Amino acid sequence: MTGRTVLLATPYFPPDTGGVEQYTWELARQLRARHGYRVVVAATVGDRGCGAGRYHGQDGLVVHRLPAPLRISRTRLGTGWRAALRTLIREERVDLVNAHAPVPLFADAAARACGPLPFVLTYHTGRMRKADPLGSAVCSLYERTLLAGTVRRAGELICSSDHVRADLARLFAGRAVTVSPGVDLARFTASPVPGEPRILFAGSLERATSYKGLADLLRVLPELAVRVPGVSLEVVGNGSAAAGYQRQAHRLGIGHLVRFTGRLGGSELAAAYRRARVLALPTHYDSFPSVLVEAMASGRPVVSTRVGGIPSLVTEDGDGLLTDPGDLPALASALTAVLTDDALARRLGAAGRRRTAAELSWERQADRTTEVFERALAGRRRRGVAVVAPYFRPKIGGVENYAARIAGALGADPDSRPAVITTNTTGRRTTVRVEDGVPVVRLGTWVRLSNTPLNPLWLLQLPYWLRRLDIDVVSAHAPVPGLADLAMALGGARPAVLTYHAGSMAKGRPGVDRLIGGYERLLLPRLFGRAGALVAVSPVSLAAGHRGALRIPPGVDTELFTPGPPAAERPPTVLYVGRMDLTSAWKGVPVLLRAFALLADLPQARLRLVGDGDARPELHAEAARLGLADRVEFTGVLTGPALVAELQRAAVLVLPSLSPAESFGMTLIEAMACATPVVGSRVGGIPHVVDDGATGLLVAPGDERELAAACRRLLTDPGTAERLGAAGRRHVVEHYAWPGLTDRYLELFRALSPG
Repeated sequence: MTGRTVLLATPYFPPDTGGVEQYTWELARQLRARHGYRVVVAATVGDRGCGAGRYHGQDGLVVHRLPAPLRISRTRLGTGWRAALRTLIREERVDLVNAHAPVPLFADAAARACGPLPFVLTYHTGRMRKADPLGSAVCSLYERTLLAGTVRRAGELICSSDHVRADLARLFAGRAVTVSPGVDLARFTASPVPGEPRILFAGSLERATSYKGLADLLRVLPELAVRVPGVSLEVVGNGSAAAGYQRQAHRLGIGHLVRFTGRLGGSELAAAYRRARVLALPTHYDSFPSVLVEAMASGRPVVSTRVGGIPSLVTEDGDGLLTDPGDLPALASALTAVLTDDALARRLGAAGRRRTAAELSWERQADRTTEVFERALAGRRRRGVAVVAPYFRPKIGGVENYAARIAGALGADPDSRPAVITTNTTGRRTTVRVEDGVPVVRLGTWVRLSNTPLNPLWLLQLPYWLRRLDIDVVSAHAPVPGLADLAMALGGARPAVLTYHAGSMAKGRPGVDRLIGGYERLLLPRLFGRAGALVAVSPVSLAAGHRGALRIPPGVDTELFTPGPPAAERPPTVLYVGRMDLTSAWKGVPVLLRAFALLADLPQARLRLVGDGDARPELHAEAARLGLADRVEFTGVLTGPALVAELQRAAVLVLPSLSPAESFGMTLIEAMACATPVVGSRVGGIPHVVDDGATGLLVAPGDERELAAACRRLLTDPGTAERLGAAGRRHVVEHYAWPGLTDRYLELFRALSPG
């Protein structure tokens, strides 16, 4: 029990109704009852008889109402808020201020009134959009100026959904955590899905919230009345547009099918969910609608749209059905399915209840908020780590996968704030997005030398983003020159961990190799010396011989990459997974094609090439020239479960690399984890991964006959294939499981920046 006083500064508070009101009300109750905070609320005067003054609210809350004589749209405006909040903070002996936005000015006043006290900003929606261009322009200006200053003042940032973090990525990138709205599981309880085909719409009926899609729902109701006899719609909510919706229903001839019940709360709202067979919210824009969470907690299937944060809440065909906004035929079809298919309705409803009970109770969300508050009160800050890599997902490659794993481990560490800085492989503009909960900044590329992206503006952009993301440690990944070098050089006093992934970058072209040799002899040692910690991913990495270098190899998700069927049950498929770029000719794919041509006596055998790149047309032509057009399949890029399935089905995976540039061979350990036998070249780091004859087979680089013989052996001798596959799986589990490897990185980051 903390006994500390927290001020929740919110523009709206019950008895006003809405998402922010409900969020702050439930949070206040949980903070007081569950965590022992004394909670003071500062809000504006309400629309339901709440005048200015100090009130003792329910559950021991103290509520201060500040005057708001002006109003623009739904935004209440007043003067003197900053001074009033400063006085309130002093008189109530507040220890921490938590302001709720985006309604302009109120949270901004709270940020500037709290002085040296810990300040936490909670942001509830994405970019503010208005129907008129002028209103949108004003909101955009506010977000870039006043709100940006409020964000800078915040010691901690909370967003109500991952969508909010992604939609305002430039504002919140790298600093915010997500604490979504919760649900009162004791009030919204599951009950059997009723047979009566009643649809429920619950939400604001204000003109400003017409995006909620009630008009679309009314438009599809005549068709539903034909498809589903006895269908009806209950509309819960009120607002300035309510009369207009009622007139629309009568114009459409469905007035007798629609019941407008007005605003409901508490047990009455819970009863409305129980009456319904399905909740429909065909919204055109939303962040994380609380009505969806309440319906799911009530065991009701939901039909909504693929907008905002809804896809992160509703698993399509798992606990609800989603359509595109404005797609009325799809909306009608989805509602018809739920209204007429009892098994579907029960399955979706039960899954929604399980999801909310496991992840979205108000108790759990208050616990997560308290963690943020306690960190702010203690003056602790999460360690900002920038993972800087020349390329990143969805581009496929060992460096990309390695960097993504480090970013993921940082995201799971409560004391870390990860961000990724990489290059934009498709254009000159810089983009910022949140991907799998991690902000990813893709710096525009102006030119490309061989496989090296470059842009002179990085000299300005890198310092800016390191500062904007509040970065403490740089995790740089090479060998592609440019981005990692600049990040370390421009990082100022920030410590850096440099991970070097390859041996020599020599291409076998004299002119290019002279430049590469000069870089590796003259500049690379200085880069190694500048690193606070140097990591070599394999013994053949150029960093491996540097004094003090650590070895942390790539890893594999052994819970995702699992053994496939026994060798005797697999089709005779030879598999390659990797790049097909002209600059990556050292991968040896043409050698593999020539080797496969020597297996003409195995007519059932197939070669599958997984990946993509600008060399793919030439490889197609080479396969045709060798008479393999009907036996070679190009699948394109595969990731996740699709890649796992490909590896599990293959009889053998081949990595026919020709150059020491292949310092490891990520695809080898992924295949070995699937108990798939592997064949690799005796080059670079491959012999350090594959023990010839024990966990796989090794062949001379560029020798298509030896490669063909190794493939033939594994295709025709299931006993050997089974033995090598099982040994490979054991080896990977023991040496290359990701958790132990990423833990070593977390230890490095803590040592370099103790916090």
